[in-house]
Amino acid sequence: MDGAAPAMRFVSAGAAQALVRAVAADAGVAVEGGFGAVGAMLERFRAGDGCDVVILTHAQIAELTARAEALPGSAADLGCVPTSVAVRAGDPAPDVATGEGLRAALLAADAVYFPDPSRATAGIHFAKVLDRLGIRAALDARIRTFPNGATAMAAMAQARGKPIGCTQSTEILATPGVKLVAPLPKGLDLETVYTAAASARAGDIEASRRFVARLTGPAARAERTGAGFGGEAIRPAIAADVDAIRRIVRSVLDEYRLAPDPDGIDRDLADPLASYAGRGGALDVVVEAHGNVIGCCGIYPLEHGACELRKMYLVKEARGRGLGKRLLDRALAFARGRGFERVELETASVLERAMALYAAAGFEPLAREAAACRCDRAFALTLR
Repeated sequence: MDGAAPAMRFVSAGAAQALVRAVAADAGVAVEGGFGAVGAMLERFRAGDGCDVVILTHAQIAELTARAEALPGSAADLGCVPTSVAVRAGDPAPDVATGEGLRAALLAADAVYFPDPSRATAGIHFAKVLDRLGIRAALDARIRTFPNGATAMAAMAQARGKPIGCTQSTEILATPGVKLVAPLPKGLDLETVYTAAASARAGDIEASRRFVARLTGPAARAERTGAGFGGEAIRPAIAADVDAIRRIVRSVLDEYRLAPDPDGIDRDLADPLASYAGRGGALDVVVEAHGNVIGCCGIYPLEHGACELRKMYLVKEARGRGLGKRLLDRALAFARGRGFERVELETASVLERAMALYAAAGFEPLAREAAACRCDRAFALTLR
């Protein structure tokens, strides 16, 4: 039809539906495809459902990237979403700050609404919460499950009596007639990282890549926050990140009294984007919800089918949150998806936590001297 907006097809977790539609409307893009429980959406994607952009959990996108089913180098996080408690908009909010409070609120409800306990992230988790609280059998006749969180919340909004629900906070915030009470209490909580990537089967790969960059980039930060996405996100580095990357590297080297090497291993900092993505590698950054860059990690192509893990640094305050593992997962998925056969790295013995992370990922020591002046250890991981 003349004048119709260009269409983009999605296979996406339901948690991202409201955000995708908002950003697509702003971009003048028509949204097609499906949104639902991640298990069902992953099945659709693997069954060959044509799509341009796929949005699933961080781990699922890493697996698809490693198989080159999602375009390596395009993956970027929308952010973290807590599994949360909801009630109807006009109902009083129960106190669910503790496990006992949540237990009492659930037992006081006459119906409990949540998504598919076999294929939806929130549904799988919440079913386990009911078991841990020891009340699943007591609530059995009151449980109302739906294919995804959006349909569960829509049904709860129309329910009579005293219902309560649980799903991703993004789906609660996007549903008229319900309100978010609070995330599940500590010890029973779950935060899920959602990641977008261009599908390798996209009709227009570059258009898909651009939309993912827009959805996950600085321009859509307010929309992501408003939709309920928060926490730290990993995305490909852009020009605006270069100064922050340099500062992070310098600060970590200073912290551990390691020498910079501007004429050697640190030559890549002169132009990080060209040094990595510009020559067939990848450079990711970790970004806080308000936009500060707090970490980085690169894959640097070498010869003979190998690549090197470089510039994997986090500021001191960002450590201990699982971000190092997420960066490494993303980097290794990229390397596998691009067909590299081997990943090498060099590091310093003083970086004990980093070496433990590499060992857990399967890296093995190399019996050679490290080339970098500040490094005394070398490791490698065979990918194929």
